[in-house]
Amino acid sequence: MAKNKKVVAIIVAVSLILGAIIAYRIYANIAANKERAGRVSQGRVVTVEAGKVTRQDLRPVHSFSASLEPIWSADISPKVDGRIDRLNVEEGDTVQAGTILAVLDTNELAAQVNQAEGSVFAARANLEQAELDFKRTAALAQQGAVSAQTLDTARIKRDLALGQLRSAEGNLALLSARLQSAAIEAPRAGVVAKRYLQAGFYAKAGSPVVSLADVTSLLAKATVGEAQIGEISVGIPAKVTVAALGNKEFAGSVTRVSPAAALPSRTFIAEVVVPNAGGIIKAGMFARVEIAGAVRKNVLVVPESALVLREDQKTVYVITNDNKAQQRVLKLGYVGQGVAEVLEGLQEGERIVVSGQNKLKDGASLRIAGPGEAADR
Repeated sequence: MAKNKKVVAIIVAVSLILGAIIAYRIYANIAANKERAGRVSQGRVVTVEAGKVTRQDLRPVHSFSASLEPIWSADISPKVDGRIDRLNVEEGDTVQAGTILAVLDTNELAAQVNQAEGSVFAARANLEQAELDFKRTAALAQQGAVSAQTLDTARIKRDLALGQLRSAEGNLALLSARLQSAAIEAPRAGVVAKRYLQAGFYAKAGSPVVSLADVTSLLAKATVGEAQIGEISVGIPAKVTVAALGNKEFAGSVTRVSPAAALPSRTFIAEVVVPNAGGIIKAGMFARVEIAGAVRKNVLVVPESALVLREDQKTVYVITNDNKAQQRVLKLGYVGQGVAEVLEGLQEGERIVVSGQNKLKDGASLRIAGPGEAADR
């Protein structure tokens, strides 16, 4: 047993030594390659195009993705249960406010209304009889011919008959309203977006029969980050580009900005209304919304093409007085429209590499390309 343990220990020790040797050789090769690449880069003169850090007025244009929705849509349902007798619309039909979309079978409701009308007539007759009895009893009570209890009984019968009449009238009004509700009307103008049921189906109160949408204007809901929300307000213009229509552009305006952020993303919703009088835009299409922010006066900018990404940091190569490349990490503001706003890292007038920086290393020797001469690629 002791001998086996000794063998295992020797094998483990040899494996560790071999692993350490292999790891060292890999590290040494990587370091040598980096050093060789650095020497090659330092010794090679790279031709680049140069530009200067300048100042200019900048108006950021913020771009957001959005899906186009109808400005208003609703599922239209009956107020009462019933079998659909007629369904008057098809998907895609345009209707006006008050258009009869569907009619339920009203035979049973009509019979109930007739019955309720009979109950009202009977209750009214009972009230008239009770009124007459009360008047006679009251006259007799004044003469002392009947007791006060008899007069009270006649008054109570009169009041009960009045209550029965009110109840019968209420029931008649309810059934009449249900009968009128058998005709399902469009609450406002729109297009029939979907038809859920067919004629002959039994529809329960509250279950949708058709979906109606107003597409004369469409709503683009853009998701805005907290960094941009301060520059967006109700009433400012917006440009909406629809990819499905060959990137056709439409003019709109911001009509609403959500007052509170959605958590945990901490984003806001900006609603942009896009007029659609010609019906070219279809609900559900994907769109890109562009909203111009406030003008930033005399800010420091560099060409966006000059930026180089290094370990998730935005950098540029500055050209030193002895034509060497010096890589600097930048703190940026707005980036777009071909320029980048520099908050920290550069000074106005410094020369930077704007083309040919893809093969550069920090400290590389540079040659500035002349007019019409291309940089190294």
